Amino acid sequence: MMIRQKGCSMQSIDSFVPQHEKLLCFDSDGTVIDAMNVKHNRCHGPSFLEEWNLTEHAEAVQAVWNEINLYEKSRGVNRFLALNEMLNRMEGVYLHTDEKDLAVYRAWLEKGDLSNDSLAAEIEATDNPLLKKALRWSKSLNEKIAALKPKDKPPFDNVRKTLDFAQGQVDLAVISSSNLSAILEEWDAYGLLSFPSVMTSQEIGTKSACIAKLLKKGYAAKNVLMIGDAYPDVQAAAANGVWYYPILTRHEGESWEKLFRVYLPLFLADRYDEVQDALLDRFSENFSSNRSDPS
Repeated sequence: MMIRQKGCSMQSIDSFVPQHEKLLCFDSDGTVIDAMNVKHNRCHGPSFLEEWNLTEHAEAVQAVWNEINLYEKSRGVNRFLALNEMLNRMEGVYLHTDEKDLAVYRAWLEKGDLSNDSLAAEIEATDNPLLKKALRWSKSLNEKIAALKPKDKPPFDNVRKTLDFAQGQVDLAVISSSNLSAILEEWDAYGLLSFPSVMTSQEIGTKSACIAKLLKKGYAAKNVLMIGDAYPDVQAAAANGVWYYPILTRHEGESWEKLFRVYLPLFLADRYDEVQDALLDRFSENFSSNRSDPS
């Protein structure tokens, strides 16, 4: 099986055959492609403002949304978990949500299947108004995301030269929880599809599971580096015992420049163990410790 997009083909994870001893794995959204910022500022946040009638407080409320989803350790969390945290922070400030409704919503969260289809089924069973609002919000933000154009989601500075440097020395894999069609569109729009030889997505499995499948191709864990921007990426790397390189929020272009000049050469020279702990500390410290004040 091959993935084909406008004349470019790459192997599926099942048919992928390694060509090099080392492997670089890249998350896409928020790591290679500057998509998280636009999605939260033009889709997730505005849909929340509209559904909860908070547009008159747009600047303050959007700032809190961004803290949760872009600048704190919860970056990359599932949208419905982010919504729960947002409702917590808005309570008593701009919102007064019925506790019984919140209890129903949180009980649904605990079931673990955090999707629109699962939420719709729960609405059929409970007819709960907060669940209905959550589903309308989720569908609205999906519509806004679908309306974004490739020009709204460019790659970060220094991505291309790093990929160009790495290609031919290591195998390159996209390990993403976004849907495949979106990844293909975003990478193709900027001529990046020639770099990865394998691409995974939410349809294939979790990031951790996809890295595990690639390790079974014969890579030693010490020869694999996962590059990402959020804790789910760290967790996927840790679960498989592979190295991790952080793309720091608010410092993405600089992070790619340092990967190109310093850290990728260390990885290629089998010296990444010298810097891993310091990089993980920097990743943790980069997330804001103070919440925005919505008042």
